[in-house]
Formats: sequence, C-alpha cells, structure tokens
Amino acid sequence: MVKAMDDLEVKSVGCVAHTLQLAVHEGLLSQRSVIGALATARTIVGHFKHSPLAYSRLGDIQKDLKMDVKRLQQDVQVRWNSSLYILQSILEQKRALSVYAADYSLPATLTANQWTLMEKTAEVLAPFEELTRDVSNHTASAADVIPAIKALKGVLSREKTTDQGVRTMKSTLLEAVETRFAEVEEEPLYSIATLVDQDTKTDSSQSQTI
Repeated sequence: MVKAMDDLEVKSVGCVAHTLQLAVHEGLLSQRSVIGALATARTIVGHFKHSPLAYSRLGDIQKDLKMDVKRLQQDVQVRWNSSLYILQSILEQKRALSVYAADYSLPATLTANQWTLMEKTAEVLAPFEELTRDVSNHTASAADVIPAIKALKGVLSREKTTDQGVRTMKSTLLEAVETRFAEVEEEPLYSIATLVDQDTKTDSSQSQTI
C-alpha cells in the first residue's frame, strides 16, 4: 500500500487503526499491572481451551446460574482489541468462574485487585474499540479522523468519580494518543477533509467533547 502511494506520488498518511493500536500498547498494555492481569486471564482461558471436560463443567455451571452458555474469548497479543475481548469475556463469566474454582482446580486465579483493574481497564478501552470500528468501517473517510481523535482525547482527559485507581492509566493513554496522533492532526489532508465534508457524523458525546 505504501509503495502504491509512492508510485502514484500521493502522500501516504498511514493507517489510523494501526496508529491507535500502537498508542494502546504504549500507553496501557505495557503497564506491568495490566500485563499481569492479562497473563492470568490467558492462563485461565487456556485451561478451558485445552480441556473439553473443564468447558463442559463450566457450561453446566452457567446453566445452573441461568446464564447464557458461552465459551471464553481467547486473545491474540498482536491485536490490542482482542485484549479487551478477553477482559470482557472473563468479567462476564466472573460468577461462573468463581463457582467453578470452588469445586475444581484452576491453574491461576485473579485477585480482588486484579478483578477491579480488569473492570477499569475494559471501561477505559471501550472508546478505543468504538473508534477502531468506526475508522475500519467501509464508509469511513479522512473527514472522520480529526473529530474522532479529539473526542477520544476529550474522554481520556475528562475526570470521573469512578476514576479512582485508573487516573494514571488514563493520563498515560492520553499522552500516548497525543504523541502518536500529533502529526495526524497537523496533516492538511485530514483538516481539509474535515472542513469540506458536511456529512461528517459525530454522536452527541463527541459533539460535546469537540
């Protein structure tokens, strides 16, 4: 793709989704506490992935708890959003996993602090997932980029009463986003596209942020 742009003598502006992934890895997934929680989550998921009997027992527990029978989500470490999916999967099955651990052995368990950290991390990552989906949509255009990035930075910089324990996480992510997207926001192509595209869509939260 880069060579095609060079051959056409058109400036390449890079992949926004990839830049977003780099920002998440630098700002969040490189933090020791998050790495530890994710490693434990992977160990738990791996236990069920490699044991049909364990999955069968977990399924029975889910039924007893009147929960939907679901398999735990495995992540792919090179894709940051799969880290969000494994967190959401583990959190969704917290009750079932707690019951399972009371009756059967697990190769690893999550501490109370890790459960809280996972909840906070998933909450912080949710806007990144939304933005990744938006810029990866077949209808996405260059006009969507600057409003989306400004909205994301607004979310990260906004203080909430539930931020206890994740303020550093949010500020580190904000710094990574600002660093990675500094050139993007200064790129004339995005600025011009934003100005001339009157159909650029933002939801109410984005509009308030911008």
